[in-house]
Amino acid sequence: KPLQKINMCNKRTIILSTITYLLLTFTSSAQDTLSYATQNPLSIGLHLGYFMNFSGGEAKKGLDNMISTFEETGSDNFLIKGDLLYQLSPVVGLFANYKWNKKVSFGTGVNLTRRGYTMNLDAEEKDPEYQFDQFSEYTEKYQVTTIEVPLSVYFKPNKLFSLGVGIQAGTALAISSKVTSTINQRVVINGESSDEFPPHTREMEDTLDNIVSTAYFGYFASAGISLRKNTEIMLSLLKSGSYANTTYGKLSDTSVVVSLRFGLLSF
Repeated sequence: KPLQKINMCNKRTIILSTITYLLLTFTSSAQDTLSYATQNPLSIGLHLGYFMNFSGGEAKKGLDNMISTFEETGSDNFLIKGDLLYQLSPVVGLFANYKWNKKVSFGTGVNLTRRGYTMNLDAEEKDPEYQFDQFSEYTEKYQVTTIEVPLSVYFKPNKLFSLGVGIQAGTALAISSKVTSTINQRVVINGESSDEFPPHTREMEDTLDNIVSTAYFGYFASAGISLRKNTEIMLSLLKSGSYANTTYGKLSDTSVVVSLRFGLLSF
């Protein structure tokens, strides 16, 4: 019986100690959060950077197929080379960040940027019999200016680094579509340009039809390094949903974003 009483006392002691530890931990965490929240938890700032957009979705497959089809029509005297280029676009916006505690914060904001695609085709035709050369360049460019609203959560393990994940919603504000064709013709005889047939260039421009922009969603992950107080450099990887219906299919993209965040106000 004395042993049973001792065991029961030990169990009660362990249970009480555990409950006391959990209560103290919770109380300490709550006090820390409350204390931190009263010290300017909300900050607002400026977001500046560049997007490097890589086209994706059904439209990318359609554009790649078009390029391949043109390249296959080439011959020894008629060469065609095509590329689906990435787009480099600026991004500017405002952000708001709420610090939950020393390590966790929540963010939102509004960003303006451009998305789209650029397809380029270069053709070179040579006539060995008449020494006639012709160079052609075809560029098809579609751009949509978008407004995007991100929602994110950030984890800051120390004063230098931060990690974040989030989602965002976007829609189009303005659309620009253009097709540019440039044909350079020159006559070469025995390796020299002919004065009788001087080089000349023809340029033609047109617009793309049947492209409809749509609202879209995306998700992202980011990492940041503090450069100094209220200034941070961010590197983000962003995947957007379909934001346009083109003749090649639905267009989406993957973006690499490098940006600077400047804190301006704290409340």
